[in-house]
Amino acid sequence: MLTIDQAQDRSSLMRRFMQEPLFVEFADCCLRIVEPPEKE
Repeated sequence: MLTIDQAQDRSSLMRRFMQEPLFVEFADCCLRIVEPPEKE
């Protein structure tokens, strides 16, 4: 996360990181904490 934050071209680096399944799993977990799914 620090690498992305300090990068010059964040969007390019983020696209590259999103190709890694472990990073995607981590990002999804963070997003669920920040914005939990709505209960039906």
